[in-house]
Amino acid sequence: MAELPEQPTADDGKSRARGPMPVANIVAFLTSGTPWSPAAAMGASLASHYGSVLTGCYVDPCLRDLSVPDVESTIHTPGRGEVLFDTPSAPDFMLFASQNRVAKTNWAVVQADVEGAITQLAAWHDLAVVESDMMQANELLTFLTHLLWTSRLPCILLPKPCTGLPPFECIVVGWNGSPQATRAIHAALPFLLDAKEVWIMDGADGEGDVDADLPRFDPFRFLAQHGVTARRRRFDSDAAIVGGALIWEAQQLRADLFVLGAFSHSRLRERVAGGVFRCMLENSKIPLLLQH
Repeated sequence: MAELPEQPTADDGKSRARGPMPVANIVAFLTSGTPWSPAAAMGASLASHYGSVLTGCYVDPCLRDLSVPDVESTIHTPGRGEVLFDTPSAPDFMLFASQNRVAKTNWAVVQADVEGAITQLAAWHDLAVVESDMMQANELLTFLTHLLWTSRLPCILLPKPCTGLPPFECIVVGWNGSPQATRAIHAALPFLLDAKEVWIMDGADGEGDVDADLPRFDPFRFLAQHGVTARRRRFDSDAAIVGGALIWEAQQLRADLFVLGAFSHSRLRERVAGGVFRCMLENSKIPLLLQH
């Protein structure tokens, strides 16, 4: 396949003058109201900055406190006789949103069929916000699997505690040449356009698994075409420690968002064996933007 000419360095003055790229619809999965949980604060801050419609989706505690022994199990659906907890109301959320300069909102409460709710919400949203401590680890992986793998909705996963809010000034991207990493960069573009620093942790091994006859994605060229100058930091690390090493690198750069492709291997293998995704999920101290 013919090589493309070198892409010139992005002209920050011209490319950034148009303002932030919109993120049309954001759904924040909430665990509490008044005081509102971190996903509400992050969702409202994003929606205010990007002019988004914000959907608050409260997930009932009875769907968050159950263990999932089998990695392929779905999230429990309560029977009709089970006691459901008090939930925040739509007016409460509208007031919270308006106080945070968010003009357009939707409200939902999930008290049964979490996977069905995710599928429905993913159909018209562009980004989800999820708290890493909203469920136990296995349940959270089940939740994220359906969100990222089945519904293909990009997600910002918040660490505990989460104190930083956008705009994200320094963003680190994990790059290994995979379609998942490519889709993650594409999903993160509105945030990358706003960042003062963008670093790509380049762990791609040459041609990798990409067929020579297929179009090849160059993350630096792609970002430069959109006005983002990314800096490369070559990343050569043993697969067994790559997750921890990426976290260490992000800390050294004082990053406040990490962009990562999720589930690079098969879903079952990734969830049982762990891998980079699980390591980052359990140990990162900054928000992760994930896409499968």
